[in-house]
Amino acid sequence: MKVEQSEYFQSLLQSKQTTQPKTDDFYAELERQTINTIKTQYDAKNPQEESTNPAAEAFRQELTSMGAVAFFYNFNMEKIEELIEEKRQELKASLGLDEGANPPLEGQERAQALAHLEQMLESYTKQLREQMEAKSVLEGKKSPLDLLISS
Repeated sequence: MKVEQSEYFQSLLQSKQTTQPKTDDFYAELERQTINTIKTQYDAKNPQEESTNPAAEAFRQELTSMGAVAFFYNFNMEKIEELIEEKRQELKASLGLDEGANPPLEGQERAQALAHLEQMLESYTKQLREQMEAKSVLEGKKSPLDLLISS
């Protein structure tokens, strides 16, 4: 019985040695192909364009030069200015202050309409800033810069 076990273990050992390199090669090849597949999928999803994209570079430079808080504040102010300009054009059209208004306002009527326009834009600006402040409070990200500016 001992002879049979010894021969059996030797045959298993020899078969293991002959098949071991093949499985190691198989797993090495499988691992290499898997890594290549993952790399190509990652490269396809994340192109290296961000370093060559001038808009991304400008954004990165602006963000690093100003800091996140100042950049976020300036970004919000630019959005508010754009919204105010859109509102200004809308109100000019509704109040008859456009260049193509028929009939065009003149004298006292025009001055009153301009004063009313400015008053409406001031209240709209105040409303937008309050919304921005309320949004930052809701998000729990009230920055020290916002506290200084609002006071």
